[in-house]
Amino acid sequence: MFLLIIGGASGVGKTSLLKLFANIKQINTGDLFKRAMTLRNRDEIKKGDWSIFENDVALDMAAIASESILLDRNLIIDTHFAAKIFGTSYRIGLREEYLRQVGQAIFKSDAISTLSINVILISANPYLLLTRRRLDKSRNRELVPSDCYNDLRSNDIYSHRYLSALKMAAKISSKTCKIEYNIINNEMFDSAQKQLTEIMRGK
Repeated sequence: MFLLIIGGASGVGKTSLLKLFANIKQINTGDLFKRAMTLRNRDEIKKGDWSIFENDVALDMAAIASESILLDRNLIIDTHFAAKIFGTSYRIGLREEYLRQVGQAIFKSDAISTLSINVILISANPYLLLTRRRLDKSRNRELVPSDCYNDLRSNDIYSHRYLSALKMAAKISSKTCKIEYNIINNEMFDSAQKQLTEIMRGK
């Protein structure tokens, strides 16, 4: 049984990649924030102060993850490790206190010994990311090279804090669980798909 926390910059190709694994239960933190903030679409989230809804989203994530472990089901959490707030600067997608809250809910289960947790950063070349954003007319995204670079860099930095928060939650609970970190470069889609499949198979 596995729990994958997959994040990356907006437009890096997470959604396209995860569509290939539609048979696995997936939750999108953007959808959770959208629902909590009663917005029409996810692109509006970054324009406001979504931080005041972190606790609600963390509680939802914790409940879904706990249920998946209880039912012995694999789960993918689709997220951004870093996201813009007030449409200006990047910060961690969920502060460590909320990540630990999710982790503590996960590690309460007696079935935790069978669980493998992977924090996975999806990355790409910033110029390729810019091209993808320009081609995707369905979303409202920044179309300047510097923002692509900052988005990728921030997600890289904060992904390690997700990993650390989960490891701290495991340490506090005194439960043994395999927690790993991986980077998947999504410049070649077939290669990224293969790497993600191997992670799921525990290779």
